[in-house]
Amino acid sequence: MTNEERFIVSCEAVGEADVRAKLSASRYSELKASWASSWLQRIDNDKSDITKAEERSSRLRDLSRTQNRSVTAKLALLLAVMLAVLAGFFLLR
Repeated sequence: MTNEERFIVSCEAVGEADVRAKLSASRYSELKASWASSWLQRIDNDKSDITKAEERSSRLRDLSRTQNRSVTAKLALLLAVMLAVLAGFFLLR
């Protein structure tokens, strides 16, 4: 078994999501990154269009949730700052 074959077996063991995360975080050497990209490309080519659409939709939902949380946090921070300013204004008056 070649090094590439062993690496592919390890990729299959940890799963697609983990390999994508490590690849995007540049945690693989140049050679292993090339093997991982090829392996992921083969997986993507094997998936049906429906599966790809479901994954895209899932990623968009996750992104939307993250953005909603961010907006909520910013609004809460703005409200807290405004209340602090008002309290300071009335206390100094």
